[in-house]
Amino acid sequence: MVDLASVARAVVVSSLGVHRGERVWVHGWDHAVDLMSQLAMECGRAGAEVLLTVEPEELWLHSLLSSPLESLDKLSRYQSSLLEETDVYIFTLGPRRPVPWQRIPPDRRKAASIWLDTRYDNSGFAAEWSAVAKRRGVRMLGVEATLATPERAEDMGLDYERWREAVYNGCLEDPVTILARAKKLSGRLAGDENVHVTTPQGTALTFRLDRRALDLSEALATKDKANEGIITFLPAGSIEVTIDEDSANGTLVFDQPILTPDGMMVRLNAQVDAGRVTSFSVAGPRKPFRKYLEADDNAGRLSFFGVGLNSKMRFGFAQDDKVLGGVVMGFGDNENKGGRIRANGKGWWGALSKATVRIGNETVMRIGLLGA
Repeated sequence: MVDLASVARAVVVSSLGVHRGERVWVHGWDHAVDLMSQLAMECGRAGAEVLLTVEPEELWLHSLLSSPLESLDKLSRYQSSLLEETDVYIFTLGPRRPVPWQRIPPDRRKAASIWLDTRYDNSGFAAEWSAVAKRRGVRMLGVEATLATPERAEDMGLDYERWREAVYNGCLEDPVTILARAKKLSGRLAGDENVHVTTPQGTALTFRLDRRALDLSEALATKDKANEGIITFLPAGSIEVTIDEDSANGTLVFDQPILTPDGMMVRLNAQVDAGRVTSFSVAGPRKPFRKYLEADDNAGRLSFFGVGLNSKMRFGFAQDDKVLGGVVMGFGDNENKGGRIRANGKGWWGALSKATVRIGNETVMRIGLLGA
């Protein structure tokens, strides 16, 4: 059972630390009004001033299809004025139904702003929003759990109730606990040592770290993040780093199913040589992964490594990168993580369970247990 009041408390108190006198703007899709109401009430209990606005899915799609293109790619005066007066911005992810991209002309697709964070959202709207938010130091948090809807579950082949429960419960993980787990790994991950990953399912992969910046998802919407225009998303709980892109060699066996737009891949087995996928097999259709590899010359290059840190998350619900003790291996474009691979935005990742990870001479994870 999902406790929306507890989720709202985690957002407002644990992640954002909203305090008396702050001005909070809560914005979200029409399918998430129940959660938005709880968020507004929790902000009120903290003594904040609250504005709540709702995005109807039908209106959003109509605007994307028929409004003047130039109006879609920029902030309106109303939005800019509101953001100028805002200390904290909370929003829900959506819409309820999968976006019908086939109905949207290509020149309008890039104007659709959903994530708002310029690390993932290349729209002109997101760029203008980020410029104002950075200048004002607005703390921002997006609730990604609201993507768990019956319509999206059917489209992805997931059990809706189990998915919803998994991601909303994941929002309740304590940020302090996530940080403590991250600290056990951060020193080693920031270095330049060799990493060896093995699993009972057959993974045996070695690659090298290269003193890259760490990408930490710890559920805290801090002032430092606000000054950089970075949005915190819930559920959170992962630490990732790009790697020496030519260093990986060995075998990867992804025991967790991987959701793709072309269907679910089961038990993907990839051979990696000098950082590139050279061959692969899969239990089922080969088309999804083959199509991905053919999309760009760099799509098959191993690009990042990560570890999940959230004990309340579960495998199988589109958030495998955050499951405590899970290992993520990513391919393709990694520029938004500070890497050197440009693959025209093509990126892909999968998860391993029960991994043993050795960094240098230290075993930091044994059969999925951190510090074991």
